[in-house]
Amino acid sequence: MLNLAIWNVRGLNKRDHQLAVKDIIAEFRLHFIGLLATRVRINNCANIQSFLMPHWKWFMDYDNVGNRIWIAWDYNYVDVDIIEVGNQFIHYRTNIRALLDFVDITIVYGATEITDRRELWASLECLALQCINTRWLVGGDFNAVRDLSEGEWYTWHNRSAGPRNLWKRLDRILTNDTWTVRFPLVFYQCLTPRTSDHSPMVINGDNQQRFGGMFRFDNFLTLSPDFIPTVQSIWQHQIMGVPMFSVTRKLKAQVLVSSHRQDELFLLFEHCSRLVYAKAAELERIMLQQRAKMEWMKGGDQCSKVIFCKIAQRRTARRILQINDAQGITITEPNAVIHEFISYYQSLLGGDRRQRVIDLRFLRPWARHIITTEEAGYLLEPFSAEDIKRAVFDIGEDKAPGPDGYSSGFYKNAWPVVGQEVTKAVLEFFSTGKILKQINSTILTVIPKVHSPTSVTDFRPISCCNVLYKIIAKLIVQKLSVVLDKIITPCQAAFVPGRSIGDNVMLAQELFTGYNQARLPPRCALKVDIRKAYDTVEWDFLLSVLQLFGFPEIFSRWIEECISSPSFSVGMNRKPHGYFAGARGLRQGDLLSPYLFVLVMEILHMGILQLIEQDMNFAFHWKCADLRLFQLGFADDLLLFCRANTESVWVFKSGLDRFADWSGLRLNVEKSHIIISGSAQNIREELLTVLGFQEGHLQMRYLGLPLISSRLTIADCQPLLSKIDARINGWEGLALSYAGRVQIIKSVLVALGVYWASAFILPKGVIKDIEKRLRVFLWRGTGNSGYPKVAWKEICKPKEEGGLGLKDMRTLNRALMCKKLCEVIRCDRTSIWVEWLRHGCLRDDSIWTIPENRGPLGWRKILRLRGWLRSVVEYRIGNGNNFLLWKDPWHHLGPLLDRFPRGPNSLGLHESTKLSSVIYEGHWHWPLITDMECVEITHVLPRIHGGTDRIIWKGSSGKPTTQEFYRAMIPAGPKVGWNSLLSGSLKIPRHLFILWLAILEKLATTDKPWLSHLGCCVLCNEDMVESHNHLFFHCRFSRRCLSSIRRIVQFQWPNRDWVRDVEWGARKWRGKHIINISYRCLLGSCVYHIWRERNLRRFEHEERPSSVVANLIVEDVRQRILSIKLPSSISTCALYRLWRIPWPVEGSA
Repeated sequence: MLNLAIWNVRGLNKRDHQLAVKDIIAEFRLHFIGLLATRVRINNCANIQSFLMPHWKWFMDYDNVGNRIWIAWDYNYVDVDIIEVGNQFIHYRTNIRALLDFVDITIVYGATEITDRRELWASLECLALQCINTRWLVGGDFNAVRDLSEGEWYTWHNRSAGPRNLWKRLDRILTNDTWTVRFPLVFYQCLTPRTSDHSPMVINGDNQQRFGGMFRFDNFLTLSPDFIPTVQSIWQHQIMGVPMFSVTRKLKAQVLVSSHRQDELFLLFEHCSRLVYAKAAELERIMLQQRAKMEWMKGGDQCSKVIFCKIAQRRTARRILQINDAQGITITEPNAVIHEFISYYQSLLGGDRRQRVIDLRFLRPWARHIITTEEAGYLLEPFSAEDIKRAVFDIGEDKAPGPDGYSSGFYKNAWPVVGQEVTKAVLEFFSTGKILKQINSTILTVIPKVHSPTSVTDFRPISCCNVLYKIIAKLIVQKLSVVLDKIITPCQAAFVPGRSIGDNVMLAQELFTGYNQARLPPRCALKVDIRKAYDTVEWDFLLSVLQLFGFPEIFSRWIEECISSPSFSVGMNRKPHGYFAGARGLRQGDLLSPYLFVLVMEILHMGILQLIEQDMNFAFHWKCADLRLFQLGFADDLLLFCRANTESVWVFKSGLDRFADWSGLRLNVEKSHIIISGSAQNIREELLTVLGFQEGHLQMRYLGLPLISSRLTIADCQPLLSKIDARINGWEGLALSYAGRVQIIKSVLVALGVYWASAFILPKGVIKDIEKRLRVFLWRGTGNSGYPKVAWKEICKPKEEGGLGLKDMRTLNRALMCKKLCEVIRCDRTSIWVEWLRHGCLRDDSIWTIPENRGPLGWRKILRLRGWLRSVVEYRIGNGNNFLLWKDPWHHLGPLLDRFPRGPNSLGLHESTKLSSVIYEGHWHWPLITDMECVEITHVLPRIHGGTDRIIWKGSSGKPTTQEFYRAMIPAGPKVGWNSLLSGSLKIPRHLFILWLAILEKLATTDKPWLSHLGCCVLCNEDMVESHNHLFFHCRFSRRCLSSIRRIVQFQWPNRDWVRDVEWGARKWRGKHIINISYRCLLGSCVYHIWRERNLRRFEHEERPSSVVANLIVEDVRQRILSIKLPSSISTCALYRLWRIPWPVEGSA
């Protein structure tokens, strides 16, 4: 590989600068170097070059006044061909003799003025188009900063101290995805600046370690016809021993067979006949998707380029070639790097288990719930074979496997063969309470927590467990989750069924209202960071927690065996290293861990609550005393709040310290903060002294969202916009087709906004900015070309109305807020946010009658939606305990208090009276009404259904979901008849997008006034206006394509007028019959390839005959048919005959 360096040397006349360059060349065995800002006169060049590297070749352009770049190369190793020289760059092609390969390299020295750099950006855009299919590297000093949050690895320092100290990232090396796929192991490093104020950037290709990977079962093997027979040949053998031992031995025997079969199928991908090409392509796609781990791709275009890039990116990110030890010394030797990780995690998770009996039963009075006898009986109920099978099939097939290498895809597809023995092995654990060590062995996969990790602590250890263990853990979680809601207080929202992270976020926002004002009571909030939370939980403490809550002893022993029996290896560079037993901690990646961790954190809540009740000086936070609320928790994200005084803060400190001593979970004081309200600044120093925390500020992030004290502004939402920009500008956008971009907008980009939209009513300016970014990304990708062909509001229409079904962000935001509002009026879910609103804002009032100016700002904005919500929900009366008689709209007249203001006095029923006061034994029981104005109340009364009061959505589903609210908010438009042409199991997304544009007549044909200068049709070369009607299919070229297709497959097309023909096709090929679906696929393929041929001829001056295009059209449909599983039926047989596809022979690969 090519070893190269690029460095802004800031002058090369001094001997120490020259020696620094020589040292870098020698240390990294460079074959090429680019030097910027040399400042050497032309008559002194030869002397300096002969001193540096006399046997290399050199190039510099003194003819170009603006050029400040030297390049040099070892001509014994590489050949360099200079292609283009500009004011701010040199572009050349390098032939690497050892690799028999070439790469394009551009060395950049950007101008200091922004106006001058525009010329550089334009030149790079042109070079990008030239290098689109070649391996291209761009590097140098760009003199530009993309983003303030680019990372820690700054490359320039102004060498000043104090307030004038300034670091920037001006230098960088960039590559295109073709380079990444060809050289996935290449990386570059920034060295110390040495004699310059810029860091040298070095690519050292010699340090490319090739690692033999672990066995990984590839899911595509399950599609092979001989998969089941192969598994049967191994699993039919009888192995002496317990069921768990038998299963592990057979899995081990299966490894050799699976590895051999994988090698055979890899060859199939590269050497396959046309007949099996589609099958091989589908197998390869499944394999790549499993390795890329891109869930959003499953519903979109099958874009192999994107998947290849993602795999290369994941492999690059997983490689760890250097690390700093505890003393800050950089380690680069591979075995030493691995040893550093093993030593760290062995000291963190291993060592001697702390044997300490902690009796927590004194906290039982503060427990929310203790397991009852009935619940204990449920927890110990035996599992059935169906329970075990369901657990297996609930595990995702693309999840990372454990040390044995098997994914759940193996178990699912081989279940008829292996299911019985796996079931016995799992049931053996629940009967004996013991698990084999090899089943619970774990590989620690280290994931960077920061952009540029430098030490072991910058990585997060994720445990990859075997599927057999995951089944056991999933079954235990199934039992545990049923009782968790009763045990855990509502202030903890993580991993408790029925609770939402949005509740904590919204309540936190309401509590911080007015924190910058001095007129409100003094308040403070502690944002607590726990050091290595999951990894430091003491097992004996956890067992004491289970005992405290009354879990059965057998159930506790199951959990103890699961958490205390694992052994660990560290997975680095695609291989496991080391082996040690665990002594503490909950594994991140173990299904059980999050549920056990919330039980641990419940003890912190109970312990602090005990101290609060014992300390008479503790004062609750503003509007929290009624609920005795002092904590919000989401796993290890902890927020504590109280009145700002030293006594209250000291209670928190005492509780945290005591909890740390019990559990092993210690505070990270450096990352913990206290936020003090404006009215408490007079005791600021005292509070900081008591805790030792850093002082925080508003705009800090809690659960990924900013904490704000007033209305949300566009500036507050900048992190959201930056995150969307980062996704759009990533490598994914470069490789995606239109259909792929639609899918990433649906699955990724909109989802980023949904999290914010579920906590705030976003400003209109933010929604406008988001939709602008999505619109530009859809039509332009990450480039500058392309214009919106369809209006965004049309795109967001439902598919049956001619749109793509994308979400309108403003409507989605309102729907999410309506869902929250509905939770307030419904009484079927435990929510700390709802409880706080009921006590702090509603009190004895109803949301329908409460004044709009009551409560915090965020709540008041949500309240504005109640008018619309009232029109789409219906009160269904049960026992009347949850509805207010006068203020809730249970009556067809609406809230009775609005219609009959004298009603409470006339009937002697208070305004806050429950509806149950006029219900007796399931029937209406009203007092005598003497006021004639109120007689109308009892004329028509709704039916009493009994049971619990419910609020019903008037829509078809009867459930008030966000999706239902969104649909109801969209004004219904006329439905289109051609929507069926874009559906079906054989659809090819990239084809259907072009077909959609063609049906709307939005393709960039030259009959558009602004494109008329492009001339007439390039397909038939006749003096014909290029319109949709002409291209599809009146053009001579298009007609020839149809004629060629009709010789292969029976296909009718009226060919009268494009709009009428589309309507004819929609009527003719409607329904779910597979042949009709294939015709719809054919239409999309025809439009796509004819439009593609038109673009090739018009813009790339390439030309193909109509017969070739027709064969491509038919072949695309055939391959799509072969790539999906179809039942053996008469319809399938007719489909194969229609498309002249040979019927698959039993047992063929």
